[in-house]
Amino acid sequence: MVDVSDTLRTAVIGTGFVGPFHVDAVRRGGIGEVVAIAGSNPERTAARARALGVPRAETDVEALLSDTDIDVIHVCTPNDTHVALARRALEAGKHVVVEKPLALSLADARGLETLAAQVGRHGMVAFTYRGYPMVRRARQLVAEGELGDLRLVHGAYLQDWLAEETDYNWRLEPGSGASRAVADIGSHWIDTVEFVSGRRVTGVFADLATFLPARQRPLVEAAAFQDASGERETVAITSEDAATVLLRLEDGSRGSVVISQVSPGRKNAFGFEMAGSRASLAWEQERPESLWIGSRSEARRLTREPDAATTGVPSLPAGHPEGWAEALRDVVRTFYAAIVDGSPADDGLAPYPTLADGARSVAVVEAIVESNRRQAWVVPASG
Repeated sequence: MVDVSDTLRTAVIGTGFVGPFHVDAVRRGGIGEVVAIAGSNPERTAARARALGVPRAETDVEALLSDTDIDVIHVCTPNDTHVALARRALEAGKHVVVEKPLALSLADARGLETLAAQVGRHGMVAFTYRGYPMVRRARQLVAEGELGDLRLVHGAYLQDWLAEETDYNWRLEPGSGASRAVADIGSHWIDTVEFVSGRRVTGVFADLATFLPARQRPLVEAAAFQDASGERETVAITSEDAATVLLRLEDGSRGSVVISQVSPGRKNAFGFEMAGSRASLAWEQERPESLWIGSRSEARRLTREPDAATTGVPSLPAGHPEGWAEALRDVVRTFYAAIVDGSPADDGLAPYPTLADGARSVAVVEAIVESNRRQAWVVPASG
């Protein structure tokens, strides 16, 4: 049993887009207390702490890791820092939540998974879409055989925030990994589809594209994501901004996905459809409160039910829309509850997306990159 009183004390590392949402998710989950937020820029970190009402603004990560009063560390930093920060947190005896991708290589991802098991600490990857109530409902329906034998899985994850050559972000830097769009948003789609279907991707055939091979990078580090003003320099881009991927799943079903961060007008168009021998179902992130179910004789929409036992762990009554922030809250809540309940830090039993799930995602991303290079079917590494 973890030695805690009423709440777990948490530190969030990262002051960019997603860090503040982790602060919010911990607070609204009702189990954690955010006592510190850390960043590399003192002024920006202090401003974030004030805006969020976090009592401690920190630029010395080691000070957080050596603080024995802190139980959980959230790593919400650029991709190439995830492994080092998560490793140091685990070695310091902290439980960890890591933004995706867990690592830039499968070897590093598995190393974190092994380390967490060795030190007996819980580790979670922030696959937020698992937290949507109707995604959980879809998983339940598939498991109960509502669709029959699964045949086809297809969908897309489309965004437009990198659609112009003046759009720039740290994710475009070479050190952020061999994959950009697939690792960034495609990993969410693949994890969600595996979660809902209960089946792993066993083969991929990928075609990656870089439609904007040159971009205008702001010379001022603090420039906004899509600030078109100010002095800029032209830089070459090698990572993909779009991808089309054919999929094979472990039961013999087939699939496909289109991934893009350069599709004008699409802000966060995440959706999937699954077709079985008896029925099909579909879910869209921008219409999160319902599922479409269709058969040869009828089509209907299921809306979120008030029974939390069948729709996950939402705290809002049915009819009050649950969105992305609530999904993150509910995934984080299951992680904190497992710690407080004294549940074993066992990847095979955990109710949240584990480090093993994060490593699995890295394996699929690596297979997609390799498939594009070889222009052949590639089997993701297992184990």
